Amino acid sequence: MPSAIIKQFVVEGATDFPFAMLTADECWPARAADAAAIAGSQLDAGAATPPRKIILATVAKYAPNRQCWIAAGWRVID
Repeated sequence: MPSAIIKQFVVEGATDFPFAMLTADECWPARAADAAAIAGSQLDAGAATPPRKIILATVAKYAPNRQCWIAAGWRVID
């Protein structure tokens, strides 16, 4: 059986991170720094934050759902 190929993509946003998108796109933070950026965004609820870029990884066969990310206030940039 061939091993899975892990793909990465970058999302950017300034609102609370849309955790539901991790399930929808079957992805996870690619690095510890990305996980910390996601967790840190929840601590400052309601505060204005600059746009953050977070690298996510997936083994899914399909590309991330760009429209759903946009609907959640984020965008796929890479």
